[in-house]
Amino acid sequence: MRFPALATSATLVTACLVPLAGLAAPEITLQASFNGANGQALGAPLVAAGNGLYYGTSVVGGANSLGTLFAFDAASSSITLKDSFTGPNGANPKAALIAAGNGLYYGTAVSGAASNKGGIFAFDSATGSVILKDSFTGANGANSRAALIAVGNGIYYGTTEFGGASNNGVIFAFDAASGSISLKDSFNGANGASPYAALTAAGNGLYYGTTFSGGASDKGSIFAFDSTTGAITLKDSFSGANGAYPRAALTAAGDGLYYGTTEFGGANNKGAIFAFDATTGSITLKDSFSGLNGFQPWAELSAADNGVYFGTTLKGGARDKGAIFAFDSAVAAIILQASFDGSNGQNPTSALTDVGNGIFYGTTGTGGANNRGAIYGFDSGVRNPNPVPGPLPLVGIGAAFGWSRQLRRRGAQANPRRA
Repeated sequence: MRFPALATSATLVTACLVPLAGLAAPEITLQASFNGANGQALGAPLVAAGNGLYYGTSVVGGANSLGTLFAFDAASSSITLKDSFTGPNGANPKAALIAAGNGLYYGTAVSGAASNKGGIFAFDSATGSVILKDSFTGANGANSRAALIAVGNGIYYGTTEFGGASNNGVIFAFDAASGSISLKDSFNGANGASPYAALTAAGNGLYYGTTFSGGASDKGSIFAFDSTTGAITLKDSFSGANGAYPRAALTAAGDGLYYGTTEFGGANNKGAIFAFDATTGSITLKDSFSGLNGFQPWAELSAADNGVYFGTTLKGGARDKGAIFAFDSAVAAIILQASFDGSNGQNPTSALTDVGNGIFYGTTGTGGANNRGAIYGFDSGVRNPNPVPGPLPLVGIGAAFGWSRQLRRRGAQANPRRA
């Protein structure tokens, strides 16, 4: 089954949700396979470019085996190489691109560039070329795994895994006008170390984020970055019981609440979903992965509706090749949705991209026809027949409630350090 080229906006489904007849089980369908020449080992989500076209990066593959920038055409289910990373223009990108307007996209490279500490590159979709903008030096950061976040006036913030005053990573600013990277603040271990993920905006110049290690127990932390003062402040630490070693960005849930995932920790040490309450500054365990419902989530959660979020795990599921799960915040439950089998992809590490009408696209690190990674479609089984947001009619309320209840019923039936 090939999915149609749906609306390319990542806007969340906010109108009435109507399930498929009988609420067919969600499924994962292979859309396209990587062959090495056009990329290999996907670590980042796809970014919509309009008209059913999506851009993405691969960690390796391409002309120099240093990674690629590719286009995925949903209408033809085809992958096209746009450019290869060379080393001087960056290498081994692991983060999503961010659109900057006029067909320009910015991204981060883990390695390569001037000092082999990575850099920031621009992809010009008109010319199909990747161009280095600036290099990390160590002092201003090193080895960024995280996507940039736009903060206005051509300024972007980001994080690096290493570098800075204590080599525990930094928060930096990238000025698109000057093409330069500048240090904002350094992590010191106590407030966290090795941030892997992008920042999440909280308003009034405040940003929240996670670190993979550091904090009180060296199992990671949640921090706040105040762009006015330029300071990083510890908010809370992961203890293992409430999760350990988060790789992903936080997902805002409203009213100062944020959800996230950790690779390990929780009741079974297979990963957890937690809530961070910005008002109290505390982390609370919501549910733990068991293996069957997934193991080792690396990516942030993608919101659907009615307090339901979808996500992926590197391992676990029916075949231990990774899974797609739903997190129902109303009952704080993780519910297996579908398992990867290798042919439709394997070992996903990136978040899902919402393309509308209950369908998501995603990428995997391995699997597919050549075992070099794949692009897959995930049909959640939820349809939005009314694209105009507004009050739910009674039938919509019933359908949405029925879907949420069915989701929970499915769950009842289904019942480290670095890479």
